[in-house]
Amino acid sequence: MKGLEISRAFWEECGKPLFEERFPELMGMIAVGLVGSGSECYGYDDDVSRDHDFEHGFCVYLPDEERVTRRQEFLLGRAYESLPKEFKGLRRSLFNPAGGNRHGVFRTEEIYRAMTGFAGKPEGWRDYLRVQDEALAEVINGEVFYDGLGEFTAIREAWSNPPRDVQLKKLCGYLIRMSQTGEYNYGRCLQRGDEAAAQLSAAEFVRAAVSAWGWIHNRPSPYYKWCLRSLADYADAATLESLLRNILTGPCGDGSKEALVKAACGEILDKVRVTFPECGDAQELQRAALMLNDRIADGVLRSLSPLAAIG
Repeated sequence: MKGLEISRAFWEECGKPLFEERFPELMGMIAVGLVGSGSECYGYDDDVSRDHDFEHGFCVYLPDEERVTRRQEFLLGRAYESLPKEFKGLRRSLFNPAGGNRHGVFRTEEIYRAMTGFAGKPEGWRDYLRVQDEALAEVINGEVFYDGLGEFTAIREAWSNPPRDVQLKKLCGYLIRMSQTGEYNYGRCLQRGDEAAAQLSAAEFVRAAVSAWGWIHNRPSPYYKWCLRSLADYADAATLESLLRNILTGPCGDGSKEALVKAACGEILDKVRVTFPECGDAQELQRAALMLNDRIADGVLRSLSPLAAIG
């Protein structure tokens, strides 16, 4: 079973009955799920994932102290700790993992502040731009198994649906980054005989390409370890994924990688033109990027550097 399946089963079979019995008055106040860091939250966990920080568990998310007091939080935490230490072949660690506790009882405000820097919903494009893509990806991954108030889910859904202006600005930036790193700097590094720098340019190109594909679909990509793997989540990305993997693993300096970069740029440009008909006559990435930027409704955001949204 995948980590998310185990987490849901642990909640349904062990956590929910216990909490309903001991805290019936709080069931309408809590949310339960598993989101955030960890390969299991993306559904990417495998046998290798189990060598560290991998155990059964879920998270209980609480509203403010006016609705759930500190005393109640403490009691919920004690109840959580009383749950079975072994479940479906896994055993909970007696020590905190290196990244801190990933399971247990938390305040909704604390969780969202830790991931985004904000306690609740974003209030405009500036809030979205202050959060790195990998953090946005953690906000919207995983699953919510139960939400009595609907509050945790409402915040999550707000972060999951960036406005069109944010999508355009993000995509604009990554298309330009692709052009800079792949179409321009990769070849120049080879001309200088610096294959190491060329490989770094190729890696930056791949990351930008994955991010661009994500924002075509209005979704952020996870951090570097999982960004290429995330393309498998899109039904239309098989060709692009193959090209990008070959760019990373193929030989450097024999001309084949330049052809792969060109093909990947074409794949993304084709998708941009289909998804955004206003770019129908764009024949290069930078031209498409600037056309997208011109479509941004907010004048302030439109006037910012084309790279302003990607750091």
